[in-house]
Amino acid sequence: MAEKRQYYGLDVVKVCLAVLVAARHVIQLFYPVESRWRMVIGSWLSNLAVPGFFIMSGFLLFRKMEDGRTRGDGKILSGYCLRILKMTVLWSALYLPIDIMNWWYGKDGVWQWVLDYLRYFVFNHSIVHLWFLPALIAACGLVWFAYSRGIKIWQILVAGGILFAVGCIGDNWYFNQQLPPKIWKFYVWYFEWFLTMRNGVFYGALFVAMGLWFAKTRLRIPFPAAAAGFLGSLALMFMEVRVCQNVNMVFTSAPTAFFLIAAALSVTGDGKERLFWRLRGLSQWIYLSHVYFLYLFSWTARWNPLRFTKKGIMISVFFPMLLFCGGMVRLSEKERWRWLKGIV
Repeated sequence: MAEKRQYYGLDVVKVCLAVLVAARHVIQLFYPVESRWRMVIGSWLSNLAVPGFFIMSGFLLFRKMEDGRTRGDGKILSGYCLRILKMTVLWSALYLPIDIMNWWYGKDGVWQWVLDYLRYFVFNHSIVHLWFLPALIAACGLVWFAYSRGIKIWQILVAGGILFAVGCIGDNWYFNQQLPPKIWKFYVWYFEWFLTMRNGVFYGALFVAMGLWFAKTRLRIPFPAAAAGFLGSLALMFMEVRVCQNVNMVFTSAPTAFFLIAAALSVTGDGKERLFWRLRGLSQWIYLSHVYFLYLFSWTARWNPLRFTKKGIMISVFFPMLLFCGGMVRLSEKERWRWLKGIV
C-alpha cells in the first residue's frame, strides 16, 4: 500500500477548480450573453474542473490499493463508492426543496415529476452539479473492474480515450451535426434514453484511468516540464473552445488536466500543515453547496444594496458562500461539530 503523504498541490488545485465551477454557474445564469467571461470561464477554464476532480479522485483511490485484485482492494472500492453514494443521497435531499420549488412553478404533474426526477437522479441529476457524484462511482467502478481483470493501464487509457472522444463528439453540436445519418441516429437514440454523455462512462473513465496511472507509475514529471505542458495545452484548449464553442466536454481538456495534476503532484509534504486540510474541506463545501447561493442571490435580489453589475453579482454570491463554507470548515474542527465532516 502507498505511503501516507499529503499532496499539498492537489489541495490548492482542488479549491481553485471548485471556485471555477461556482463562477461558471454564476456566469451562465446571470451574465449577459455577450459577456467575454462566458467564454473565458464558462467554456475555457472551468472545463478543467471535472477532469481534474476525476483524476484526483482516481489517484487518491488507487494509491490505497495494492494491485486492484485483492479482496482488500475490493473493500476499499466498495467503501469509497458507498461513501459517495451516501453523499449523493444526502445532498439530493438537501437540494430537494429547490427541486420541489422548480416543479411547483413548472407544468408537470406530480407523477411525471417523480418519474423525471428518478430518471435524472440515475443518469444526470436535476441539480446542475450533483451529476458528478454518481458519475464518479461509475467511472471508478469501471476502471477498477478493468484493472482487477488484469487489463494493462495503457489499455484502459486507450479505451477511456475512445469513450471520451465519442462523448465529446456527441456532446458538441459543432461535431455531431457533421456526422453520417446512421451515427447521428445512434446519438439521438442515446440522448432520448440516457440524457447526457457527461457521465462516468464517456466522461469519467479516461480521467479516473489517468488517476490510476499517476497512482501506480514511478515516473514523476518535473514541475517545470509539467507546467510547460499545462500552459501549452491550455493555449490549445482556448483555441478549441473559440472555434468549436464547446460548453461541457472539451478534447484538449484531457492533456491540460493531465499536466495540471502532474504539476500539482510534484508539490508534496508530510501532512502536518492544517492550512491544506482546510483548503481540502473548503473546496468540497464550495462545490457541493454553491448552487444554494445562486438561488439565495435570486431570492434576495430586491434587497441587495449592490448594483447588478458583473462584479456586484459575483460579490453577492461569493461573499456569503465563502463565509459559510469557511465557517463550516472551522466549525467541523470542534469536537461537537465533527459530524459535519461526514457531509462532505
